Amino acid sequence: MNVIIVDDEKNARLALRGILEENFPEVIILDECVDVPGAVKSIHKHQPDLVFLDISMPGYSGLELFKFLDESELIFKVVFVTAYSEYAINAFELSAADYILKPVRLEALQRALNKVKGNKTNNIKVLKENLEETQHKKVALQTGDGLTFLLLENILYLKADGSYTHFITTDNKKITVTKKIADFERLEQMGSFLRIHRSHLINYNRIQKIMKQDGGTVVMDNGDLLSISTDKKQQLLDLFERNKL
Repeated sequence: MNVIIVDDEKNARLALRGILEENFPEVIILDECVDVPGAVKSIHKHQPDLVFLDISMPGYSGLELFKFLDESELIFKVVFVTAYSEYAINAFELSAADYILKPVRLEALQRALNKVKGNKTNNIKVLKENLEETQHKKVALQTGDGLTFLLLENILYLKADGSYTHFITTDNKKITVTKKIADFERLEQMGSFLRIHRSHLINYNRIQKIMKQDGGTVVMDNGDLLSISTDKKQQLLDLFERNKL
């Protein structure tokens, strides 16, 4: 696997190179770059299989690398190396992008390389949208026939089904993924979502009505009735009160 390291911090480049050379003999480091313009030249010259890409760099952000390349040149894979906050990590996870946190650890690097080998593409466009301050965030869902990109605002709710999770959309479609609903609790930090029950994580902007009977039930925009756990009922009511929904 031929790789390029792109990071403006010399110590970060040296640390990543050291871990790679010591533990991953199949990885050949072709070049190190300190900024995006240098990375573009290096990619043209070396045509790497993989780029380790820092995001926060002077001049151009790592995410801007791709606007300097033709679509036909985007045949390499990317692992983002970042010191981003938890909020941004949610964006990485929801976009199904490969990343490792600084300072780089061997175990995290191993996981990222394993993931890269199993992924056919990097979802750069979706990641960039999710990192920007925009109302149109997306989640990348791995389904049986590939990746499905879904706007968060178009999700009604998530329903747990053992090791599976069903996404119910505003146009009444059901998208099923082989992950537990707990894996999507990070949606609560990315948008208007709340897990109101062990089986349901809802978009509370899509609630039509809250009913008190049977311990508490919400009616979603499509008419579906979902139970509210006792310990979540007050939290949901407080959300409506704070946001004056």
